[in-house]
Amino acid sequence: MVQVKNGSLFKQVFSVLLATLALSTLSIVLPSYSVGQDIPIPNQGNQQGQRPLPSISVSNPLNLTTRSINVHVTGDLPLTGVIKVPVGARVDEVIFGFDILDKQEALEKEFLDFRNVLVYRQNGDTLTTDLLAYNLGGDLTQNAIVNDGDVIHVRRTNPRFDRVSISGEVIRDLEIPFKKGESFKELLQIAGGLSSYASMESITLYSPEPISMTFDEAYSYEIQPNDRFIIRRDESKQPQSSIKVSGEVLQPGIYPIIEDETPLHQILIEAGGYTKDPDNLSIIVHRKDDDAKREQSRQQNVEQLPFKTDLLRLSRTQRVTPDQLRMSDQYLENFQLFFDELDMEQTFIYIEPENVQSRTLALTDQDSIEVRYTPNHIRMMGQVNKSGFYPLQEEMQITDYILEAGGLGPAANENGIYVIKNITYAWVPADEATLEPGDIIFVDRTPITTYEVDQQLEIQRLEAQLERQESRFRTVISTVNALVSVVLLLTRL
Repeated sequence: MVQVKNGSLFKQVFSVLLATLALSTLSIVLPSYSVGQDIPIPNQGNQQGQRPLPSISVSNPLNLTTRSINVHVTGDLPLTGVIKVPVGARVDEVIFGFDILDKQEALEKEFLDFRNVLVYRQNGDTLTTDLLAYNLGGDLTQNAIVNDGDVIHVRRTNPRFDRVSISGEVIRDLEIPFKKGESFKELLQIAGGLSSYASMESITLYSPEPISMTFDEAYSYEIQPNDRFIIRRDESKQPQSSIKVSGEVLQPGIYPIIEDETPLHQILIEAGGYTKDPDNLSIIVHRKDDDAKREQSRQQNVEQLPFKTDLLRLSRTQRVTPDQLRMSDQYLENFQLFFDELDMEQTFIYIEPENVQSRTLALTDQDSIEVRYTPNHIRMMGQVNKSGFYPLQEEMQITDYILEAGGLGPAANENGIYVIKNITYAWVPADEATLEPGDIIFVDRTPITTYEVDQQLEIQRLEAQLERQESRFRTVISTVNALVSVVLLLTRL
């Protein structure tokens, strides 16, 4: 073993190690050079014990030294002028991303020609971009990147412009301005492609006389001004309709149907039947929000009455909110208004399980069948002494349930007792309602008002009374004037 007699050698070695460690942790700061140039490497030569450093270059194609550029927006846009946009921005972002236009509205109304948006470059070049092909067809090449100093020009759509159209079995029907050099394939891409029921045998082109062509011929065809393409339907393809079954059935899921033919009870059998006693179940058919289907459903309810319909189907659309409900419990009032609005947006039909086979219901595409469990109880809410759940008993009336709940509370309004139906949340006056499982008996409170509210109501009442009196006075004056005119006319004769 080698022994160190003194610590001088050890100290020197330790100092060298510390210096090496410090150098390895230092950040290397490179000198700044102009953007886009390679970083020069000093020529160290091939000295003994050293390797030549590799050539390292840094490029900046986006010109990051300039964080924004100026773009001129001209033409028939609502706002024109010079705007600053980020480096790398595209034409679509400039027009729709800086509060110049509302994108959805502008594309739908087509009052501007987005098929031929002109981009004037500073070097004299002119680009034509098609923002319809970009937004509707997903063609990124039609959404060019703008440069500093570019001028974007958008023209208003002129009725005298040539137009082309494609309709029928496509995802979206189109009638758009003509674009020179465009192919049928590009037009079909803007239309979203073919639907599932499109006939692949031929296409009808009106130019202006009808011409039948195959898809191969159409794909190689260059569109001419005022061409009209019709994609026919393949009659051998039947529409695929389906409905969704959920709730208290053994096999919930999505089942195929033949629209307006498949009966409801067959779907329930295919779903495996009920999981609980049918006496405690309710079947609700939610119909897709469609005006024609909604009107058809309501006519079935009114004319045929095949179901135990919700009591608010008519009353919610025809009645005025009771005065007892106003200025009382605002939370519950808003709750009611919410479901009134919800009922206007969707159609639903309430069916009892025992009526499924005896009543017929034409199921339509996208219907949703919900088999809901209805607990066999009544809920007491509002101004009663003991709110809560109470078993439903046929012999008991609403007044009996109020007594069972400890009677009316000190702030109860005897004229504000309602039954809120379980399925539809219909507000039915107590003297008009029939209790069913899951219903809520709600006792409203006496309206609480302030002095300011009372004064405002009194002012409104006095103003209305004064207006009526003024109306009567004007009527009397008009009648007197008419009589005087008649008398003067008779005296002159």
